[in-house]
Amino acid sequence: MGRMNDALRKAAEERERKRHQKHRDAGVTSTAVPGPDDDVQQPQGSGAGAPHVRQPSEAPGAADGAGVRVAEQPRRRSGEPSRAAVALERSEAEAGVVAVASERRVVDARVVCFHRPRDPQAEQMRGLRTTLLTMEQQPKSMAITSGASREGKSLACANLAASLVEGGSRRVLLVDANLRYPELDELVGAARTAGLSDLMGGSVSDVHSVVQPTLIPNVDLICAGTSLDNPGSLLNPKALAGVLGVVEDDYDAVIVDTPALDEYADAAVMAPEVDGAILVCQVEGPARNLAETALDLLESARARVLGIMATNCR
Repeated sequence: MGRMNDALRKAAEERERKRHQKHRDAGVTSTAVPGPDDDVQQPQGSGAGAPHVRQPSEAPGAADGAGVRVAEQPRRRSGEPSRAAVALERSEAEAGVVAVASERRVVDARVVCFHRPRDPQAEQMRGLRTTLLTMEQQPKSMAITSGASREGKSLACANLAASLVEGGSRRVLLVDANLRYPELDELVGAARTAGLSDLMGGSVSDVHSVVQPTLIPNVDLICAGTSLDNPGSLLNPKALAGVLGVVEDDYDAVIVDTPALDEYADAAVMAPEVDGAILVCQVEGPARNLAETALDLLESARARVLGIMATNCR
């Protein structure tokens, strides 16, 4: 397991203390009520590739999952730049670098919730959003994984983030914890800079310095960071908990993209540190047993499984 700097260790310990406090106060819970923009009817049909959500008959760990936040964090005023935008502008100015023009970076066309919000697939993603926002124990941080690679989990992260910020009332942070095959930065129009691997490796100590804005308004990103020959050597779930402990109060949701479970156990190791996990399953894709094995791994790790997102449906 990778070493963890003191700042992340303290943040992880404080976050764990707060989670235990929520467990002790679990007798008093509140049900999240969706905002005006969440009053969306789920389409009856689904086109190719449209995601559907199925709740597991039993959600392991749901009873002891993190509770709903009671006190809402202060919001930045309208028109005020985000901390990530200010940090990025300052770092570029100090380095004497001219900011890269927006047109050189684009949001991937497959992020339909950003490009085509009226698309049936975007409507289906809103159904998932509404489900998450109306859970009795509403998850603040979520890990998204899959049973096999190329099932669309990174794309699901980007689309869910874009769906959550519709209406401008919420802010979302994406964290690319797929240190082997990162792609979130390309999907949301961000730069591949120092990120999670640098925080875990100790070469960067300030979490906020690696948070950058994306081309999706109100969505920020911590990218995977410096490429490594052996990313597994940095795997430290408590370091991820420390990162979340520093930043999650600044956001309404934190979405963590993790590797597929057919080759690496990273997602199963990290999932217990977030409030819940979503398993992406491509219906017309990899063998069904890979999804079943992935679900077993998450359950064995005592992760709270929020549901299964089925993609590539006909």
